[in-house]
Amino acid sequence: MSFSEKVKNDIIRTIPKEQNEINSTIRAMLHFSSEIILGKPIKLAFTSNLMSIIRYFITLVKINYDVEFNIESRIINRLDNHRVFTCIILDADKIIKDFNLLSGETIDLKTEEEKIAFLKGAFLSRGSVNDPNSKSSHLEISHTSNDEILYVQKLINSFELNSRIAKRRNNLIVYLKSKSSIGDFLYLLGCITSMSYYEDAVITKQIEAQAKRSINLDIANQDKTNIAAMEQLKIIEYLEYNYPLEKLDSKLLMVMKVRKDNKEASLSELLDIIHEEFDPFLSKSGLNHRFRKLKEIAHEFSGGKI
Repeated sequence: MSFSEKVKNDIIRTIPKEQNEINSTIRAMLHFSSEIILGKPIKLAFTSNLMSIIRYFITLVKINYDVEFNIESRIINRLDNHRVFTCIILDADKIIKDFNLLSGETIDLKTEEEKIAFLKGAFLSRGSVNDPNSKSSHLEISHTSNDEILYVQKLINSFELNSRIAKRRNNLIVYLKSKSSIGDFLYLLGCITSMSYYEDAVITKQIEAQAKRSINLDIANQDKTNIAAMEQLKIIEYLEYNYPLEKLDSKLLMVMKVRKDNKEASLSELLDIIHEEFDPFLSKSGLNHRFRKLKEIAHEFSGGKI
Protein backbone atom coordinates (compact mmCIF):
# COMPACT_ATOMS: atom_id res chain seq x y z
CA MET A 1 0.00 0.00 0.00
CA SER A 2 1.37 3.40 -0.99
CA PHE A 3 1.67 6.24 1.51
CA SER A 4 -1.05 8.13 -0.41
CA GLU A 5 -3.44 5.21 0.17
CA LYS A 6 -2.56 5.16 3.87
CA VAL A 7 -3.37 8.87 4.13
CA LYS A 8 -6.68 8.41 2.32
CA ASN A 9 -7.62 5.45 4.50
CA ASP A 10 -6.78 7.65 7.49
CA ILE A 11 -9.24 10.29 6.22
CA ILE A 12 -12.14 7.92 5.55
CA ARG A 13 -12.00 6.33 9.01
CA THR A 14 -14.37 9.02 10.25
CA ILE A 15 -17.65 10.30 8.86
CA PRO A 16 -18.30 14.05 9.31
CA LYS A 17 -20.93 14.77 11.96
CA GLU A 18 -22.12 18.15 10.74
CA GLN A 19 -24.28 18.51 7.64
CA ASN A 20 -22.25 21.39 6.21
CA GLU A 21 -19.04 19.32 6.48
CA ILE A 22 -20.69 16.35 4.75
CA ASN A 23 -21.84 18.61 1.94
CA SER A 24 -18.39 20.20 1.58
CA THR A 25 -16.69 16.82 1.24
CA ILE A 26 -19.28 15.57 -1.28
CA ARG A 27 -18.96 18.85 -3.21
CA ALA A 28 -15.20 18.47 -3.55
CA MET A 29 -15.42 14.80 -4.54
CA LEU A 30 -18.00 15.62 -7.21
CA HIS A 31 -16.09 18.62 -8.55
CA PHE A 32 -12.82 16.68 -8.75
CA SER A 33 -13.78 13.16 -9.83
CA SER A 34 -17.29 13.05 -11.24
CA GLU A 35 -18.74 13.09 -14.74
CA ILE A 36 -22.31 13.87 -15.79
CA ILE A 37 -23.87 11.33 -18.14
CA LEU A 38 -26.64 13.06 -20.10
CA GLY A 39 -29.82 11.16 -20.79
CA LYS A 40 -33.15 10.34 -19.22
CA PRO A 41 -32.69 10.07 -16.35
CA ILE A 42 -29.48 12.05 -16.04
CA LYS A 43 -26.69 10.03 -14.38
CA LEU A 44 -23.62 10.87 -12.40
CA ALA A 45 -20.39 8.84 -12.40
CA PHE A 46 -17.84 9.12 -9.61
CA THR A 47 -14.50 7.38 -10.24
CA SER A 48 -11.63 6.35 -7.99
CA ASN A 49 -8.81 3.83 -8.09
CA LEU A 50 -9.66 2.78 -4.52
CA MET A 51 -12.80 0.84 -3.72
CA SER A 52 -12.67 2.14 -0.15
CA ILE A 53 -13.15 5.70 -1.44
CA ILE A 54 -16.09 4.59 -3.59
CA ARG A 55 -17.71 3.12 -0.48
CA TYR A 56 -16.99 6.31 1.48
CA PHE A 57 -18.55 8.43 -1.28
CA ILE A 58 -21.68 6.27 -1.31
CA THR A 59 -21.95 6.46 2.49
CA LEU A 60 -21.84 10.26 2.43
CA VAL A 61 -24.30 10.60 -0.45
CA LYS A 62 -26.83 8.20 1.08
CA ILE A 63 -26.95 10.29 4.27
CA ASN A 64 -29.01 12.89 2.35
CA TYR A 65 -30.19 11.19 -0.83
CA ASP A 66 -32.18 8.07 -1.52
CA VAL A 67 -30.36 6.98 -4.67
CA GLU A 68 -29.81 3.83 -6.64
CA PHE A 69 -26.37 3.15 -8.05
CA ASN A 70 -24.23 0.64 -9.90
CA ILE A 71 -20.53 0.01 -9.38
CA GLU A 72 -18.34 -0.81 -12.36
CA SER A 73 -14.64 -1.57 -12.62
CA ARG A 74 -12.18 -1.61 -15.48
CA ILE A 75 -8.47 -2.05 -16.10
CA ILE A 76 -6.51 0.95 -17.33
CA ASN A 77 -4.06 -0.40 -19.89
CA ARG A 78 -0.96 1.45 -18.87
CA LEU A 79 2.37 0.27 -17.49
CA ASP A 80 0.86 -0.85 -14.19
CA ASN A 81 -2.52 -2.01 -15.60
CA HIS A 82 -4.26 -0.70 -12.50
CA ARG A 83 -7.99 -1.08 -11.82
CA VAL A 84 -10.36 1.85 -11.42
CA PHE A 85 -13.85 1.81 -9.94
CA THR A 86 -16.87 3.89 -10.91
CA CYS A 87 -20.03 4.50 -8.92
CA ILE A 88 -22.87 5.43 -11.29
CA ILE A 89 -25.81 7.16 -9.61
CA LEU A 90 -28.76 6.26 -11.81
CA ASP A 91 -30.96 9.32 -11.20
CA ALA A 92 -28.73 12.23 -10.15
CA ASP A 93 -30.78 15.26 -11.17
CA LYS A 94 -31.25 16.57 -7.61
CA ILE A 95 -27.60 16.01 -6.64
CA ILE A 96 -26.40 17.81 -9.77
CA LYS A 97 -28.62 20.80 -9.01
CA ASP A 98 -27.79 20.90 -5.30
CA PHE A 99 -24.04 20.99 -5.97
CA ASN A 100 -24.10 23.27 -9.04
CA LEU A 101 -22.29 20.74 -11.20
CA LEU A 102 -23.70 22.06 -14.50
CA SER A 103 -22.88 25.69 -13.71
CA GLY A 104 -19.34 24.86 -12.59
CA GLU A 105 -19.59 27.37 -9.76
CA THR A 106 -17.78 26.70 -6.50
CA ILE A 107 -19.54 27.84 -3.35
CA ASP A 108 -17.40 30.05 -1.14
CA LEU A 109 -16.90 28.18 2.12
CA LYS A 110 -16.99 30.24 5.29
CA THR A 111 -15.95 28.14 8.27
CA GLU A 112 -12.66 26.34 8.85
CA GLU A 113 -14.54 23.05 9.24
CA GLU A 114 -16.13 23.42 5.80
CA LYS A 115 -12.78 24.30 4.21
CA ILE A 116 -11.08 21.29 5.79
CA ALA A 117 -13.94 19.01 4.72
CA PHE A 118 -13.61 20.30 1.13
CA LEU A 119 -9.85 19.71 1.14
CA LYS A 120 -10.45 16.17 2.40
CA GLY A 121 -12.76 15.49 -0.54
CA ALA A 122 -10.33 17.04 -3.02
CA PHE A 123 -7.40 15.01 -1.70
CA LEU A 124 -9.43 11.78 -1.64
CA SER A 125 -10.37 12.37 -5.27
CA ARG A 126 -7.21 13.69 -6.91
CA GLY A 127 -4.53 13.92 -4.25
CA SER A 128 -1.21 12.16 -3.72
CA VAL A 129 1.77 12.47 -1.40
CA ASN A 130 5.26 10.96 -1.54
CA ASP A 131 6.37 8.54 1.12
CA PRO A 132 8.59 10.46 3.56
CA ASN A 133 11.32 7.85 3.00
CA SER A 134 11.55 8.77 -0.69
CA LYS A 135 14.18 11.20 -1.99
CA SER A 136 11.83 14.17 -2.41
CA SER A 137 8.90 15.53 -0.41
CA HIS A 138 5.83 16.35 -2.49
CA LEU A 139 2.09 16.56 -1.91
CA GLU A 140 -0.32 17.54 -4.68
CA ILE A 141 -3.94 17.76 -5.78
CA SER A 142 -4.61 17.84 -9.52
CA HIS A 143 -7.44 18.97 -11.80
CA THR A 144 -7.95 20.05 -15.39
CA SER A 145 -9.79 23.20 -14.28
CA ASN A 146 -7.81 26.32 -13.50
CA ASP A 147 -10.67 27.68 -11.34
CA GLU A 148 -10.82 24.55 -9.17
CA ILE A 149 -7.04 24.51 -8.62
CA LEU A 150 -6.97 28.21 -7.75
CA TYR A 151 -9.80 27.65 -5.28
CA VAL A 152 -7.98 24.75 -3.59
CA GLN A 153 -4.81 26.84 -3.39
CA LYS A 154 -6.83 29.62 -1.76
CA LEU A 155 -8.22 27.19 0.82
CA ILE A 156 -4.82 25.64 1.60
CA ASN A 157 -3.12 29.00 1.95
CA SER A 158 -5.88 30.28 4.23
CA PHE A 159 -4.23 27.96 6.78
CA GLU A 160 -0.85 29.67 6.19
CA LEU A 161 0.56 26.83 4.10
CA ASN A 162 2.65 27.93 1.16
CA SER A 163 1.07 25.95 -1.70
CA ARG A 164 1.97 26.65 -5.32
CA ILE A 165 0.54 25.82 -8.73
CA ALA A 166 2.23 24.11 -11.67
CA LYS A 167 1.16 22.52 -14.95
CA ARG A 168 1.75 18.85 -15.72
CA ARG A 169 0.69 17.59 -19.13
CA ASN A 170 -3.09 18.21 -19.34
CA ASN A 171 -3.50 18.82 -15.61
CA LEU A 172 -2.86 21.66 -13.22
CA ILE A 173 -1.57 20.79 -9.77
CA VAL A 174 -1.54 22.64 -6.49
CA TYR A 175 1.36 21.33 -4.44
CA LEU A 176 3.39 21.52 -1.24
CA LYS A 177 7.13 20.79 -1.10
CA SER A 178 8.10 21.76 2.42
CA LYS A 179 8.21 18.78 4.80
CA SER A 180 6.78 20.89 7.61
CA SER A 181 3.92 22.14 5.39
CA ILE A 182 3.07 18.60 4.31
CA GLY A 183 3.04 17.47 7.95
CA ASP A 184 0.79 20.41 8.86
CA PHE A 185 -1.55 19.61 5.96
CA LEU A 186 -1.88 15.98 7.06
CA TYR A 187 -2.65 17.17 10.58
CA LEU A 188 -5.21 19.61 9.17
CA LEU A 189 -7.01 16.73 7.44
CA GLY A 190 -7.09 14.79 10.69
CA CYS A 191 -4.63 12.13 9.47
CA ILE A 192 -2.98 11.66 12.86
CA THR A 193 -1.59 8.18 12.16
CA SER A 194 -0.17 9.16 8.76
CA MET A 195 1.17 12.45 10.11
CA SER A 196 2.96 10.66 12.97
CA TYR A 197 4.51 8.19 10.53
CA TYR A 198 5.50 11.05 8.22
CA GLU A 199 7.10 13.17 10.93
CA ASP A 200 8.90 10.17 12.49
CA ALA A 201 10.36 9.29 9.09
CA VAL A 202 11.40 12.92 8.43
CA ILE A 203 13.09 13.18 11.84
CA THR A 204 14.87 9.86 11.29
CA LYS A 205 16.17 11.04 7.91
CA GLN A 206 17.37 14.31 9.45
CA ILE A 207 19.23 12.43 12.19
CA GLU A 208 20.81 10.08 9.64
CA ALA A 209 21.80 13.02 7.43
CA GLN A 210 23.34 14.82 10.42
CA ALA A 211 25.25 11.69 11.39
CA LYS A 212 26.50 11.31 7.80
CA ARG A 213 27.62 14.95 7.72
CA SER A 214 29.44 14.46 11.02
CA ILE A 215 31.19 11.35 9.71
CA ASN A 216 32.16 13.15 6.50
CA LEU A 217 33.46 16.08 8.54
CA ASP A 218 35.48 13.73 10.73
CA ILE A 219 36.94 12.09 7.63
CA ALA A 220 37.75 15.48 6.10
CA ASN A 221 39.41 16.61 9.32
CA GLN A 222 41.36 13.37 9.52
CA ASP A 223 42.50 13.86 5.92
CA LYS A 224 43.73 17.36 6.78
CA THR A 225 45.49 15.98 9.85
CA ASN A 226 47.21 13.28 7.78
CA ILE A 227 48.33 15.77 5.12
CA ALA A 228 49.74 18.14 7.76
CA ALA A 229 51.50 15.27 9.58
CA MET A 230 53.08 14.00 6.34
CA GLU A 231 54.39 17.48 5.54
CA GLN A 232 55.83 17.85 9.07
CA LEU A 233 57.47 14.40 8.89
CA LYS A 234 58.97 15.27 5.51
CA ILE A 235 60.52 18.43 6.98
CA ILE A 236 61.79 16.54 10.06
CA GLU A 237 63.34 13.81 7.90
CA TYR A 238 65.09 16.40 5.73
CA LEU A 239 66.52 18.21 8.75
CA GLU A 240 67.72 14.98 10.39
CA TYR A 241 69.63 13.96 7.26
CA ASN A 242 70.91 17.36 6.15
CA TYR A 243 70.91 19.95 8.93
CA PRO A 244 73.30 20.09 11.91
CA LEU A 245 70.82 19.25 14.67
CA GLU A 246 73.06 20.67 17.38
CA LYS A 247 72.13 24.11 16.04
CA LEU A 248 68.42 23.52 16.75
CA ASP A 249 66.77 24.73 19.92
CA SER A 250 65.86 21.96 22.37
CA LYS A 251 62.20 22.99 22.11
CA LEU A 252 62.29 22.33 18.35
CA LEU A 253 64.03 18.98 18.87
CA MET A 254 61.32 18.01 21.35
CA VAL A 255 58.59 18.77 18.81
CA MET A 256 60.42 16.74 16.16
CA LYS A 257 60.66 13.75 18.49
CA VAL A 258 57.00 13.86 19.52
CA ARG A 259 55.87 14.07 15.90
CA LYS A 260 58.14 11.18 14.82
CA ASP A 261 56.85 9.00 17.67
CA ASN A 262 53.19 9.83 16.88
CA LYS A 263 52.98 9.96 13.12
CA GLU A 264 49.15 9.93 12.82
CA ALA A 265 48.27 12.09 15.81
CA SER A 266 46.38 15.35 15.39
CA LEU A 267 47.76 18.63 16.65
CA SER A 268 45.52 18.42 19.73
CA GLU A 269 46.70 14.87 20.46
CA LEU A 270 50.35 15.96 20.10
CA LEU A 271 49.68 18.80 22.52
CA ASP A 272 48.24 16.38 25.10
CA ILE A 273 51.39 14.25 24.88
CA ILE A 274 53.64 17.28 25.21
CA HIS A 275 51.68 18.55 28.22
CA GLU A 276 51.99 15.18 29.94
CA GLU A 277 55.65 14.47 29.18
CA PHE A 278 57.48 17.72 28.39
CA ASP A 279 55.86 21.14 28.67
CA PRO A 280 52.52 21.62 30.46
CA PHE A 281 52.33 25.27 29.41
CA LEU A 282 52.75 25.00 25.64
CA SER A 283 49.72 26.37 23.75
CA LYS A 284 48.33 25.19 20.44
CA SER A 285 49.50 28.38 18.74
CA GLY A 286 52.93 27.83 20.29
CA LEU A 287 53.10 24.32 18.87
CA ASN A 288 52.05 25.62 15.46
CA HIS A 289 54.76 28.27 15.71
CA ARG A 290 57.43 25.61 16.33
CA PHE A 291 56.36 23.60 13.30
CA ARG A 292 56.41 26.77 11.19
CA LYS A 293 59.90 27.52 12.50
CA LEU A 294 61.12 24.06 11.48
CA LYS A 295 59.61 24.61 8.03
CA GLU A 296 61.35 27.99 7.69
CA ILE A 297 64.72 26.49 8.66
CA ALA A 298 64.33 23.61 6.17
CA HIS A 299 63.14 25.97 3.43
CA GLU A 300 66.07 28.35 3.95
CA PHE A 301 68.67 25.59 4.27
CA SER A 302 67.43 23.75 1.15
CA GLY A 303 67.42 26.91 -0.93
CA GLY A 304 63.64 26.84 -1.28
CA LYS A 305 63.38 23.16 -2.26
CA ILE A 306 61.52 22.19 0.92
